[in-house]
Amino acid sequence: MAEDNRGDRSRTPRTLARALVLPRIGWTSIDFGFLDGREWLAGNLAREVEQRRLFPWIAVCFGLGIILFFQADAPALWAPVGAFVLCTAVAAGLRRRPVPLAVMIGFAALFAGFSAGAIRARSVAAPVLARMTIAPVAGFIEAVEDREQGKRLLILVAELKGVPDAERPHLVRVSVRNGEGLAAGLFVTGTVRLLPPPQPAWPGGYDFARDAYYKGIGAVGSFTGAVKQADPPSDPPWSVRVAAQVDGARNALTHRIASAIGGPAGGVGAALVTGKRGLIGEPTNDVLRGAGIYHIVTGRVCRRWRGEQYLVHMPDAHLRDHDQSGCWLSSPVLTVQAGVKV
Repeated sequence: MAEDNRGDRSRTPRTLARALVLPRIGWTSIDFGFLDGREWLAGNLAREVEQRRLFPWIAVCFGLGIILFFQADAPALWAPVGAFVLCTAVAAGLRRRPVPLAVMIGFAALFAGFSAGAIRARSVAAPVLARMTIAPVAGFIEAVEDREQGKRLLILVAELKGVPDAERPHLVRVSVRNGEGLAAGLFVTGTVRLLPPPQPAWPGGYDFARDAYYKGIGAVGSFTGAVKQADPPSDPPWSVRVAAQVDGARNALTHRIASAIGGPAGGVGAALVTGKRGLIGEPTNDVLRGAGIYHIVTGRVCRRWRGEQYLVHMPDAHLRDHDQSGCWLSSPVLTVQAGVKV
């Protein structure tokens, strides 16, 4: 008769025996090759090169450099530029060694992104209003945006009484209730109530102040009275003349799209194409914010592509066929507006 070994503690427990004998499901498919860093990196780089996917990583490294710039506190420009030059020179010397070459190109792109951020920040540096100010202002209108009630103007400030030149904003964005007859390129005067660009409403929220800084806008507010046209003390700068022509084309296209489509959809369609959001009603804005897609009409990324796709696929085909050739609606104007401040 077989002996009962349940009381023999020297034998291996059944649960432990099963764990030792049965295959370890889930562990056999894990590749621990990354623990050998050099071979793992070389293998992945070779795979990226073989599949021609290495070049797009330059853009990733460039973007990481920009992110690092925003995390830095007033960084110097010479350091990232010097590092970029050094990495580029080292990469040129390692052109016969694929792995070190790829690494150096990545670092060069990273420092290039950091340098681009620093150069951009310095190129748009302008005074920002520090406190609320009510004072007469005079300047050229660079852009006009229609609103449900009145208009919103972007003014290149020529004079702001009571504010020293060193503290005077270069550009201010102000709203006016009665904007009849106002157009880009005109020289206007009036009394304004200006405030510093608002900070984020909550941590991590939309930072209008940072957005305004990179657009050169140093204050926002509204006119407290009538806006008067006046004779300019000098000819408008060439930038104002160019901005006036482009803004006029954008406004004409905005009204044409909005009137052709009609209703709230017209304002949204016009904003997708031209970036002019003034014809979108506040109820529609609330719906877009609640749905989490308000960035579609506020962002400028890929706006040209979205606009062209909208014109191509929208149901109101008569907007494109109104003229003998509708292609000019989606190509020249949108190409020009792609680099214009919104």
